[in-house]
Amino acid sequence: MCMKKEAKTGKMTIDKLAIMVASGFNGVDSRLSKVEKDIGEIKESNKEIRKDILNLGDRFPSQFAFDQLSSRVYSLEKKTNKKK
Repeated sequence: MCMKKEAKTGKMTIDKLAIMVASGFNGVDSRLSKVEKDIGEIKESNKEIRKDILNLGDRFPSQFAFDQLSSRVYSLEKKTNKKK
């Protein structure tokens, strides 16, 4: 609103305009810094999530190994049921 009043009365100078533009850029710069910090934190979290996912593979058998074990258990159960 101040700019409109000053512009109407002719009191706006190049220096005042430069100061207004500079202060606007300072606000944008501080917001960009926060966005960059947030993105950095997200990237770190993604790294940790990837590590966790890769570690899951070490804790569980592969599908192939699971299928083999399942087949062996099924065969053993059939043999024990025949003996009963």
